[in-house]
Amino acid sequence: MLTKETITAYFQQLQDDICGCLEAADGKGRFREDLWEREEGGGGRTRVIQGQRIAKGGVNFSAVHGSMPEKISRALGLEPG
Repeated sequence: MLTKETITAYFQQLQDDICGCLEAADGKGRFREDLWEREEGGGGRTRVIQGQRIAKGGVNFSAVHGSMPEKISRALGLEPG
């Protein structure tokens, strides 16, 4: 069963893999990371690189969650809440 934790872990690993490949391709640049949290639920990792071959790039991840308005839940065919 998929949970928000397993989905988050999958995409964070994907972000790690992408950043590793880009750092290897650049040769010199390394990503700087900024971790952030959202009061209503969730958070993310912002990563930026300034390298030799990559002038400036970013690979970002965010997991934002919280309650969804009932009207939107109904429109999507989901259980309210």
